[in-house]
Amino acid sequence: MARLCYITTCKGRLAHLKQSLPRVVGQPDVSCVVVDYACPDNTADWVTEHFPQVRVVRVSGETGFNPARARNLGARAANAPWLAFFDADILWSPELSASVRPLLQPGHFYRAGPTTLQSWGSIICQRQDFESIGGYDEAFIGWGGEDDDLIGRLLMLGRRPAEFPASLIGEVPHDEAARMRFHEVKDRAASRRINNLYLQAKLDMMRLLGRPLALESRQAMFREIRANALRAMASGRTGIAIEVTLPPQQIEPPAIDGMSERWHLRRTINYALDSESSPTSHSWDADRQS
Repeated sequence: MARLCYITTCKGRLAHLKQSLPRVVGQPDVSCVVVDYACPDNTADWVTEHFPQVRVVRVSGETGFNPARARNLGARAANAPWLAFFDADILWSPELSASVRPLLQPGHFYRAGPTTLQSWGSIICQRQDFESIGGYDEAFIGWGGEDDDLIGRLLMLGRRPAEFPASLIGEVPHDEAARMRFHEVKDRAASRRINNLYLQAKLDMMRLLGRPLALESRQAMFREIRANALRAMASGRTGIAIEVTLPPQQIEPPAIDGMSERWHLRRTINYALDSESSPTSHSWDADRQS
């Protein structure tokens, strides 16, 4: 079994994959998974014909692109203890595997240093760590945030960031239209703001509740934040404001002089995001019942 599994996804990027995949296949101690996310270029057929040793995951019926779901599907098909997530426009050096494998140590995850816009989501992590945190958050829709979220949860797990030399990878240049082609929100900055606001709200709730949130709860939160943001942008407003309600909590202090009390704690987090900053404020409201 290979020690490192290269995982990439493709949605309308076959031209890029034709440049990147041949650089990976055949590198020592590396297996490969390609996820064809309903690619209009029939990526799966091309990979199967030219690189039959590569595992192919086929997704059908998806008009848009969910990078988090695509990468999770790729991870499930992987057969190595270390997972290497790279977009189809990232070009591996012939020396990458030989250079990176000796660096891999438990308790760490790895990114290119320094990173660029295109290489930002290139991440190598242990499979058991990836599975422990539930992989990528599939509630994200649109461009940006899902890789920052994965990094944040790896850090919460106690894993430490480390780097491999950025000189070991290159990039296939492409325009903004190619980046946003299969996302409903075509403005990258707007999509990033929506997804970052969701990310902050989700991490706050996880810390306050002391547990992960179910996918259904995350999806509902994302839809609410996204709808509010799109309404604000459609009306010409630059700011986004949203209130997130946490589950209520019952508090019953010890009885004093024969009198007992019960407190019903209602908790909300209020977020306000504008083009220059993203402050958050917390409010707490308690109902006292004797």
